[in-house]
Amino acid sequence: MSHRDMLAKIHIARKDLALDDDAYRGLLRRVAGVESARDLSDRQADSVIAELKRLGWKPKASGRAPAQRADLRKLYALWGALHAGPLDREALRRWIATRFKVSAPEFLKPDQAREAIEQLKAWQKRVTA
Repeated sequence: MSHRDMLAKIHIARKDLALDDDAYRGLLRRVAGVESARDLSDRQADSVIAELKRLGWKPKASGRAPAQRADLRKLYALWGALHAGPLDREALRRWIATRFKVSAPEFLKPDQAREAIEQLKAWQKRVTA
C-alpha cells in the first residue's frame, strides 16, 4: 500500500470514528510521536492504522474491483484529484464521451487513454497554478 493510501485510510478512519482535532492529534502524538499525519513514516502510519482499528474502526470494502489497466487507474485517480468529494464516475463518462466519442473510460484505446491523462494533467496544472 502506498504512503498516500495509508494517509487516506487514516483520515477516513478519523472521520468514521468522529475524532475531533484534539483527540486525533493526541492519538498521533501517543502512537507515533508526531503532530501531523504528513510527518508519519510508513511504519508509523501502519501503527496509527492499527490503533484506529483497535479503537473500533473497520475499513469498508470497496464495492468495485480496481481497473485492470494501469492507464485507467491513473485516469480515475487524476479525475478524483480534480474533484472534491466522492468520485463522480458519471461526470467522467460524460467528459470522456465529449472528447473521445466513447461511452466510458474502459472503451478508450491505449493512445486515447494517454491523451486523456495528459489533458487531465494539464487541467490539474491550470487549477493549481
